[in-house]
Amino acid sequence: MELSGTLFKIAGLKMRFAEKLPRMGFIRSVCIVAALVLLTSSPVTPQENKGRIEIAVTRQGSTDGIPSVAITLQGPYPMSVSSAQLSALYTPNPTLTPEMNAQVDALIAVAPLGMSAEGIADAAMRLEARLLGLPVPASSPASQTTSPPQQLGQTNSNGHLTFVNLAPGRYQIRAQREGYFAAPPPGRARDGLPPGSAIAVATVEDGQPAMEVSLSMIRGGTISGRLRDPNGQPLPGMPVSAFQITYSNGRRVLQQVNSKPADDRGEYRVFWLPPGEYFVGTIPRRAGNVPNIQDMYVQTFYPGATDARSASLVNIAEGSDVAGIDIAVRGGALAKISGRVVTSIVLPNGQPATGSSFYLMSRDPGNFSDTLGLLYPNAATDRTNGHFEIRGVPPGSYDLIAPISNATVGTQIGRARVEIGNGDVEDIVLNVKPGIPLKVRLTLDTGPVPYTMAAPTGRGRGIAEGRGGVISPAVPAGPVPSPSYRVELRSLEPYPPPFETAVRSPTFEPPGDFVFHNVPESRFYVTVVPMPPNSYIADVRSGPKSIFDDGFEVGSLSGDIEVSVSSKGAKIQGTVRDASQNAISSARVVLVPAANRRQNLALYKTAVTDAKGNFTIMGIAPGGYSVYSWESVPGDAWLNREFMARFDNRGQPVSVTQGKTINANVTLIPIAN
Repeated sequence: MELSGTLFKIAGLKMRFAEKLPRMGFIRSVCIVAALVLLTSSPVTPQENKGRIEIAVTRQGSTDGIPSVAITLQGPYPMSVSSAQLSALYTPNPTLTPEMNAQVDALIAVAPLGMSAEGIADAAMRLEARLLGLPVPASSPASQTTSPPQQLGQTNSNGHLTFVNLAPGRYQIRAQREGYFAAPPPGRARDGLPPGSAIAVATVEDGQPAMEVSLSMIRGGTISGRLRDPNGQPLPGMPVSAFQITYSNGRRVLQQVNSKPADDRGEYRVFWLPPGEYFVGTIPRRAGNVPNIQDMYVQTFYPGATDARSASLVNIAEGSDVAGIDIAVRGGALAKISGRVVTSIVLPNGQPATGSSFYLMSRDPGNFSDTLGLLYPNAATDRTNGHFEIRGVPPGSYDLIAPISNATVGTQIGRARVEIGNGDVEDIVLNVKPGIPLKVRLTLDTGPVPYTMAAPTGRGRGIAEGRGGVISPAVPAGPVPSPSYRVELRSLEPYPPPFETAVRSPTFEPPGDFVFHNVPESRFYVTVVPMPPNSYIADVRSGPKSIFDDGFEVGSLSGDIEVSVSSKGAKIQGTVRDASQNAISSARVVLVPAANRRQNLALYKTAVTDAKGNFTIMGIAPGGYSVYSWESVPGDAWLNREFMARFDNRGQPVSVTQGKTINANVTLIPIAN
């Protein structure tokens, strides 16, 4: 089983969370998954009965039971793998850094039910190879998770259900009821938790009391209303969506939570929404070759705003039914953009590549990004010579982007600035050019970049990986140097997915040169993965100029890039407490640089508190920072200047010097939206 698939199965994560993982560093991904498993595991209490599991499902913060909850009991799984069993099969590679060892330990700690010692050892060795940049061994049959029988039941009117005559072993309990969501643990907000089933694990042992499992759930709410056209008439058939605000790359993004179409009377009902605040709006279908009534209208939010910043939020309390959210859908003068995609990139059949999809990115930095509203199809009936046409564009200032993918050059983009006023825009030319080569030299103050000679893994020269990345077919014939630390280029474009692409896996040339062969036209910053123990990037330069804080535009550099890494990082340790001085476990801690350096993403660091509320952040560059911990914070909101302006006086300021340890106790900030 692939390692990523194993991790997702462990946590039972929803797709919306899975989509966020590629953006996160691997350390954060593994640790957050481990934290989620701990957070969503419900407490178990020994009872006098044997061979029984007694389950109680209640509303959050109440003893009221929830009836008619579908319970799935799966098991018995084997008992936990002992450390002795595992150590007989897996010995950590001595070249692993402490940070790498922590990742492997986190993986082992969240091994799924049913995975044997052989399977856990196999997963650990596969992760170890990835961290060290070595060829990843094939997954062994022992890594497959067994699937024991399931028993099904339903809670009674008091929210209780008992399973009897159970064989010894570990059991997984999953509680589901339409319209209900898993509640976060006491004292913690929903931030990042999967919203679906409530999950717990219980153990039945010979000669030991049975277990009582307590699960807590939250009832969702509904929003209903009617769509009306500009003449006040009912508007049927259009989809209505509930959106929440999150942040991606520090930019505000509307994240769709649920969507339902309006009926023949223009009435809609979006149901089973987790408690919270929502924008409610309708997004007409994209105009194509075949005319449709929706082509007359523009995206509109309740009560009738075409810009989410002018819309009204709708608050959904637990179990509430909010009616009368009527939306006056707007029409308007919608424009057509047409032109040509010009490129030397050819398809495998030898034909020139053409644009099939286009993205329109608002140039207004304060605007909400909306991944549903960015993509436009090519509506041109004649696409010869790269001709394109997109329709139904509202007035505004945009970046028009055309991505082209090819197995040799990866994904490249062409872009043009487009100003839409009162009419169509024609004769736009989008030049999509192959990327350019770029050399980055990595210098460690501990010596040359360590490497091993390894067989090619099928990933050759000039790989542009990430969303839409393509693997080059040029694979070296013999062993190649495989470094312990690697350089990546990450996008600084102020756009949401799929434009968060990282350019990875360059050719490595000892003692420390990384050659990227096809870097697309974009703005990037440089990062090192994994970072050596307790180290930080001291500077990134191109010729005489430092590009560390502001990044760089491809094609504008005065020379090769030089990255200097210092092993004398500072450390911050402390405790997170709430206003009543209670230590808070599983709280996310964020280290934010001083205001004049907040554009430098390499300076931000995060950690999660342990069971006693303690945290440690290592590998910090010298300078001024503030340490924050929010009860809940959407996405990576701390990268957004407007968001952070609300909390300038709420963080714990610290001044960091090279190699020193700083103590900083942090007060938990209430839920931030």
